Amino acid sequence: MGNGLFSGRNGSDALSVFLTAAALVLAVAASVITTEIARYIVSAVAIVLVVIAAARMLSTNVGRRRAENEKFLAFFRAFRKDPQKKAEKARRKEDRKTHAYFKCPECKKELRVPRGKGKIKITCPHCGHQFIKKT
Repeated sequence: MGNGLFSGRNGSDALSVFLTAAALVLAVAASVITTEIARYIVSAVAIVLVVIAAARMLSTNVGRRRAENEKFLAFFRAFRKDPQKKAEKARRKEDRKTHAYFKCPECKKELRVPRGKGKIKITCPHCGHQFIKKT
């Protein structure tokens, strides 16, 4: 059963799928481009992307392909919105009239304290540092 075409090969990963999708988009774009030279260039780039994707899928150097794919995924993770941050931002917006946020001068953790209490001594629950702030 392990003697198939993809036995010991990288197979499809996120980078290969992305390259194939980009090639498809370029192929469609080439079909609507009116300038002949531009159409040939865009078509050639699309073909090169398909060849690279196929070469990655058939590669037996799985470790290197995985490292390339991980770099690709790490690059795109930077653009994804973190759902936890989004929920925290929504919570802060809801309670901005009733609570204030301060950063601990020692450990830089963000602390939430009630508003309207005047000058209060705040003790950081993370590091135990105490500081005074007006709420």
